[in-house]
Amino acid sequence: MTWPLWRPAAASALLVGTGRHVHPSRLSPIPQAVTTVRALGAALCGEHGVFDPRRTTVVAEPADTRQVLDPLRRMARDPDVDLLLFAYCGHGLLGRDDRLCLALTPSSQYGGGGDPNPSLPFTEVASLMRESPARHKVAILDCCFSGRALGPDGHGIHLLTACGRTQKALFPPGGTLTGFTGELLRVLGDGIPDGPRHLSLAALYDRLAVILPTTPSPLPAIVPTGHPAPHQQTVDGSGHIAPAVNPAHGTGRTPAGLRARGAFAQRLKRLTEPSPDTLVPDPAVLPQLAAVLADLARDATEVLGPLDDFSVDVRRNHAVTTGAAGSPRQAAALLSALVDALRTTSPGHRALPAAERALTHWNQEAHHGRAEPAPTTR
Repeated sequence: MTWPLWRPAAASALLVGTGRHVHPSRLSPIPQAVTTVRALGAALCGEHGVFDPRRTTVVAEPADTRQVLDPLRRMARDPDVDLLLFAYCGHGLLGRDDRLCLALTPSSQYGGGGDPNPSLPFTEVASLMRESPARHKVAILDCCFSGRALGPDGHGIHLLTACGRTQKALFPPGGTLTGFTGELLRVLGDGIPDGPRHLSLAALYDRLAVILPTTPSPLPAIVPTGHPAPHQQTVDGSGHIAPAVNPAHGTGRTPAGLRARGAFAQRLKRLTEPSPDTLVPDPAVLPQLAAVLADLARDATEVLGPLDDFSVDVRRNHAVTTGAAGSPRQAAALLSALVDALRTTSPGHRALPAAERALTHWNQEAHHGRAEPAPTTR
């Protein structure tokens, strides 16, 4: 059963960007911070967003905590709001007991054992948000060490963070958007072709969890791997909150939609392979990839034809992934059907030799009795 998504009727948002720093701060500038939160506000209030522009505020370059907490306090006192969102883009600093503090324009990096002064501890933001009668509270944190907000400090709040507790968020030196929120905006703008009518927070996280680690680092000499993987903290059913309409809904079976789904599957495949980014691949990714490719192979076969080049490649990848996920007999059956069709109708097809080699391999694996998972019901 698929639970229905929840689209808020009245949503307020406070978006904060700190990119410029003044004396005594020695923090490096993040020129993308303000343009990023403004772009996020425009997307959330735009054609596909659910937020009311009259209830959405952007605070750029705050010099003290009042510039952030005062508008947040007013929003938290609004009895007619059912979703309250806070977003921050800028430097994340470590404060007392290594808690997360959000940089202001004069913030210093080191607090001498306490909180950097001045700075805004995330706990103060979270405390105010918890006072709101809104059904759900959401915080999006695009800063270094943002994962430190997860857990007790962010109790009661759905969190989407750019990185983990000890990681640094990245931004391209010459770009106008940060890495994390830039990719979030890309998903909101492009949509998910095989996704539902609305984009939930959980769907956005799932997408970013594949896209960000497979996006090259903007500073390869310093950070040779991809972008940090995002983190999510849900509260009850908060993952079902839908902050935007899916602009690609209904395009999953079009040629463009099929290509976009294929590109995403290729990114997901990279997470299954040992690399500098994924030294120990997550074993749970293979069954996910097999399921994604199964749906894509079915739709490509029906829309483009079973022997279209795209369809053939997807069918072979689906079969091989199925075998790697623990079902060699099923992989052999899928490859046998593909090889028979190619030999009969297109014996010179470029994909036939690879499909034949894969068939031989998985026939051998099946013959040697490699264990298969128990069947499941859907």
